[in-house]
Amino acid sequence: MKKVTILLLKVILLITIMFISMAVSSILIGVKHGPESTENTVIPVLIYCILNTIILTLFIVKSRLRSYKLVAVSFIIFWGTQYFMTQIETLYFNSAVKMPLEELIRNVTSGAIHIFVFSLLAVLILGKFKGETNFQYSNLKIKTIIISAIPNMILLSIVYVIIYFVFGYFVAWQFADLRYYYTGSTHIMNFFTHMSSQDPVIILFQLFRGFLWSILAVIIIYSLGIENWLTYITTGLIFSILITSPLIFPNFYMPVSVRIGHSFELSTSMFTFGVISVIILKNKLHLNKLAINQLNS
Repeated sequence: MKKVTILLLKVILLITIMFISMAVSSILIGVKHGPESTENTVIPVLIYCILNTIILTLFIVKSRLRSYKLVAVSFIIFWGTQYFMTQIETLYFNSAVKMPLEELIRNVTSGAIHIFVFSLLAVLILGKFKGETNFQYSNLKIKTIIISAIPNMILLSIVYVIIYFVFGYFVAWQFADLRYYYTGSTHIMNFFTHMSSQDPVIILFQLFRGFLWSILAVIIIYSLGIENWLTYITTGLIFSILITSPLIFPNFYMPVSVRIGHSFELSTSMFTFGVISVIILKNKLHLNKLAINQLNS
């Protein structure tokens, strides 16, 4: 009970740290806020901080990394998922979103600052600067793991594209406001007609994003280990919560109905992708671990 109470107090402290670091970095970089009043934005920010702090606390506590390696990995996962992966897609669809490049850069920079501060303090507060990395392939460089897992990552990239278009059509595209936002029309075609009308470039672009997602998945699985069901759940939640939670915020570029549609789409599709990524990658990572055991024996 004492341990649970201490952990709860640490989580509350980290929520406060995330809230303050977001506010300070936004002011320093000059990030524009949404059209809502200050009073109406406090609750969304709190919800965002609570959701992100809980899932990142779970990751940090369960991670087998320690010290600055864990800080770096936490930063890569948090910033990579929530800012880099989303904003490269914003650039692709910017004809509909209409976000100025300068503002996009400000958002990404502000995010990097507050995420670095949070990652560093979270690892410190949760006591993960102490001790040694305790899993047997700790000396294997993540670069080596990624290179050896490339065939599995290519397969996962293809799976991502399938998930992207299936959930995009059967979840997001069912919202009339979302269709109007991107096409200027509420008309909906059947799935196969819809797919046949897609620009081939977007398929290549999403394959590229799928490969980047697979790199993040390898890093998460590498950090958590592959022994139990918690890796499946945590990986799914990391992807789904980190990418969906920013949609809580009111903004100048995406109406509420569009944000709701994307929230349903992203939370379900990215959780599915996270679970499948463990299924596809775990055997390859397990082979890596066996190889190291053989080298050490």
